[in-house]
Amino acid sequence: MFPTQFVCRRRLLALAAALLLAAPVSGQKLQDSLEVVASTNRSAEKSQQKIDQLSRDTRVLLEEYQSLKESAEYQEAYTRELEQLAASQTEQIESLQKQIAQARITRQRILPLMRSMADSLEKFVVLDLPFHQEERVNAVLQLKQRLDRPGISVSARFRLLLEAYQLEQDYSSTVEAWRGPLQLDGEQLSVEYLRLGRAAFYYQSLDRKRSGYWDREQQDWIALDAGHNRQLTQAMRVARKQTAPQLLELPLVAAGGDS
Repeated sequence: MFPTQFVCRRRLLALAAALLLAAPVSGQKLQDSLEVVASTNRSAEKSQQKIDQLSRDTRVLLEEYQSLKESAEYQEAYTRELEQLAASQTEQIESLQKQIAQARITRQRILPLMRSMADSLEKFVVLDLPFHQEERVNAVLQLKQRLDRPGISVSARFRLLLEAYQLEQDYSSTVEAWRGPLQLDGEQLSVEYLRLGRAAFYYQSLDRKRSGYWDREQQDWIALDAGHNRQLTQAMRVARKQTAPQLLELPLVAAGGDS
């Protein structure tokens, strides 16, 4: 109950007391006056109840308004966040589309380049020292076939090409000796080969009496003097790791053909 209700009641009671003290009245008039006062009190109470109800309704409406206002602010903030997210995603999509387009251009350019590199590798092997030549040429041919397969990705093809180049590169820094056949002057021989990187390539017959080296200019085997046989045999033992490394004197042919 609000303070105004107490004020109204006090005023009514004061009014009633004033009426009773103002002049002597009969019992009927007194009863009528009391009824007027009671009726006035009831009317005041009803008015106060309406005021209280209106006050409560106003408070509820105010709370609803505050809630709706906060909800609207949240919705605006959420909408701004969604707009920013949409803008960011649009930028990412545009970036990815550019990358895809660039990848297509790169693919169109790199595939012919890889084929050209494979062709160059094949020519190099054919013109190189003829060690393991058949095996190496077949490896390059297989590489070229794999590069033309549509099911292999560009990155996988490029990796295969680099591996082939690396394998050939490794031959430049290794020493190797092995036994194999040799067609020489119409005669089929079984010989020992010695490869010193890509600097020199030798052969020696199994009886250690005949030796020779590969001449790049003439693209043919050139016989060595018998005086080199012992050093060549020792070099083959070193290459097989059958003896400790040591300084050896072997004929080395320069690019111009001078030994």
